[in-house]
Amino acid sequence: MSASARDLFESFVDLLLPRRCVQCGRTGGWLCAECGAQLRRLDGPGCPRCGCPDVPPSQPCPECTGRDLAFASAGAAFAYEGPARRLVTACKFGALRSVVAEMAALAAPRLPLRVAVALAGMGDVGGHVGAGIDVADAAPASAAAAVDLVTCVPAHRGHKLERGFNQAELLARDLARAAGLPFAPLLVRTRHGRRQSGLAKAERAANVRGAFALVRDAERVAAGVKRVVVIDDVFTTGETLSQCSSMLVAAGLEPHVFTFARTVRAARL
Repeated sequence: MSASARDLFESFVDLLLPRRCVQCGRTGGWLCAECGAQLRRLDGPGCPRCGCPDVPPSQPCPECTGRDLAFASAGAAFAYEGPARRLVTACKFGALRSVVAEMAALAAPRLPLRVAVALAGMGDVGGHVGAGIDVADAAPASAAAAVDLVTCVPAHRGHKLERGFNQAELLARDLARAAGLPFAPLLVRTRHGRRQSGLAKAERAANVRGAFALVRDAERVAAGVKRVVVIDDVFTTGETLSQCSSMLVAAGLEPHVFTFARTVRAARL
């Protein structure tokens, strides 16, 4: 089914079956105001490299210390729990494009803020250096100006045909539009692999190793580009995003990661 046909189908379904909140079932939208207030925003200080929340500046990050991650920084809008998890599930397994639009609207204000925190941690925005930087201290306008391009984690052709769309691409396009930034797909998936959900960390790493490549005209598209934001729906261990970023690094780019949600380990709740 084409994108336009799917949009018409979803509009027809909306007429027959009004949208209901994925958390409480109330009609009116995919997430009602009351349940939206339950989203846990990842605003506070954390690891400037992988975005792990609540990491004191003086301590090594328990999630990325000793790991060879290819991206320069990572940030997320919300913790992957409660309504955030339900939105992602509805998008992935309900195959509803309109859920992505709602996710993008919720995450859009967080993208420039999280990028600002990352760049501040690198000493590139607002004169801040090091970890422990709060979103409120960063400069989102400067961050947006420092970013050249938005791209996304590519889906395998089989998964895209199954759902009718790549949720990461739709999310990236909407977020780029909201931030006033250009979007371009720079990566392709070269092999299928297993679904990452349910795999252990080592299995996740092996599953995506060597699974991505640059698109044929990546050099032309990325001419004059330095800093790229890579979008995905969820950051779990960061393996997929790191593998994607390694391809961008090889092309001379500086990748930063932003996701709608991020898994927060139970010990940190």
